[in-house]
Amino acid sequence: MKNRITIGISSVVLIFMILCLAVFSLLSLTDAKSALIFAQKRADTVQMYYESDISAQTFIRDYRNLYDEGVQPSDILSTLYPSLPAGSQVTTASEDLIICELPIRSGQTLHLELEADGSRILAYYVSNNTDYVIDSDLPVWTGN
Repeated sequence: MKNRITIGISSVVLIFMILCLAVFSLLSLTDAKSALIFAQKRADTVQMYYESDISAQTFIRDYRNLYDEGVQPSDILSTLYPSLPAGSQVTTASEDLIICELPIRSGQTLHLELEADGSRILAYYVSNNTDYVIDSDLPVWTGN
């Protein structure tokens, strides 16, 4: 009798299935990790937006309260400016228009336009400070 090791078809299929499961589990793990990183970045961005939103709403409330007390708009701005986040800009575009830009994160600001009497918000939106630059470093096949 010869001593041979024989591997049947069922053993080969079982080994193949185990390898497939191992590969798919590693792919699932890397996908879950990248989803977690993306979710954390998104949560940070949303948190920064709402911090700027709170600052803008507080600015509007305080501006209206001081204006109703009879304080001049230029005095209101000099009073409220120190309470704004670092990097904020407050300007008067005309005698009846106040523009406030609050930083959200690098490249984005919360833009606020308010009438000088504080009665109406004319604009309230997120704007991009930087231009989008398309990365053309990768050699892409153009079909030629």
